Amino acid sequence: MKKLSKGKSVLKILLIIVGIILLLWYLAPLPGGIVNAGNGAGIVFSAFLILFGIFYNSFAVGWKRAIIAAMLAVLFVIVTPLSVNMAKYANYKTDDGAETVIVLGCKVYGSTPSRYLRNRCKKAAEYLEKNPDAVAVLSGGQGYDEDISEAQCMENVLTELGIEKSRLYKEDKSTSTAENIAFSKAVIEENGLSKSVLIVTNEFHEYRAKLICDKNELDFHSSCSYSSFYTFLTYHTREMAALLKELVTK
Repeated sequence: MKKLSKGKSVLKILLIIVGIILLLWYLAPLPGGIVNAGNGAGIVFSAFLILFGIFYNSFAVGWKRAIIAAMLAVLFVIVTPLSVNMAKYANYKTDDGAETVIVLGCKVYGSTPSRYLRNRCKKAAEYLEKNPDAVAVLSGGQGYDEDISEAQCMENVLTELGIEKSRLYKEDKSTSTAENIAFSKAVIEENGLSKSVLIVTNEFHEYRAKLICDKNELDFHSSCSYSSFYTFLTYHTREMAALLKELVTK
């Protein structure tokens, strides 16, 4: 009985500690103005873990077992497989090289690129410098609070980094990842560019980009720009919801 009681106490403490760590991680992006479904859902789940740990002894045995079983099922059936694929396709290539880079848009503050957008441009510039025959499609429309389109902002950054404007094609109408890739495909076809594409975006985003490339019959390769540690879990969580939707509608 003592061992059983000790085991319950350890589980309670573990639930509370994990909940606090996750809560702090999901709260970390808030001071930077990053608020989305990822940290919203994460904060709710973290608070639940903490409260479940605090009031663990108040739950009936059947409820405790059901809650723990549900959490484990989500972890091993959804979170782990999606995370493995997200990691697998973060930097992915086949034997054939990509000749067309597609840079997916991200937030622009006025006419200034967000950190993530600038980092994507830097990653694209590295590839274009190493592959002088490659070209890039810059994909992203203009949000209501942006002074220029994301595509125009990317062109500005890439030319500042020394990439010739003649190698850059703008796609400035898209408002989602699906549109990014579908509209970029249209640009590729209109200009007779290669359909062997290198998608440049953040690591959490590449797997969904691959699924959408498959739908559009584009040969997928990727080179990712890595997220900051403090924002990683928020974006990773939000992306999982988008991935589930993409897989269901596949």
